[in-house]
Amino acid sequence: MDTTAQRKIHPNKEAFIEGVDHILAKWTALGLAVEHGWGGRETQEKREDMVDDIVQYFDDTVNAKKKPEPLDLQDLLLEVMELDFHVDLKDESEKEVAAVLCKLFAECKSGNFATVDKLAAERDAREALGQGNAAVKMSQAAARPAGFEADDSDSDSDSGSDSEDSDADMEED
Repeated sequence: MDTTAQRKIHPNKEAFIEGVDHILAKWTALGLAVEHGWGGRETQEKREDMVDDIVQYFDDTVNAKKKPEPLDLQDLLLEVMELDFHVDLKDESEKEVAAVLCKLFAECKSGNFATVDKLAAERDAREALGQGNAAVKMSQAAARPAGFEADDSDSDSDSGSDSEDSDADMEED
């Protein structure tokens, strides 16, 4: 039996799965839950399972010859956030996430991957910016003269820490 043929996913569905992952990556409530481990030891796995749950919701809905509805999806999002991550959403962000996911589904179903491509480009830009900041710090450190660090710390440590603090403030923005 050829498992490659069984695993072949339609390009529209593949794009939808990628888009769901991108949308969830931008959802602040979920991001905080994952970052702080509110789902326990398997927080990251639960986040990945959430992508699968959402895709399964759309599969089940379409297979039942129904139109995916944001209200139904909101219930799923609320349930997963509460049961898996112990988050009681008060900001109603699940409404926006559900609406965006339904719109994304309609686009991907019709072969329009513009939103997925845009989300992927945004992710790539964020990652490049993060890597760029690290590269700048490394090149600045490499460009210092050999005795620069020792002289700076011996003569005036307060001015060195002010400079580091202002760099950190710049990065947070």
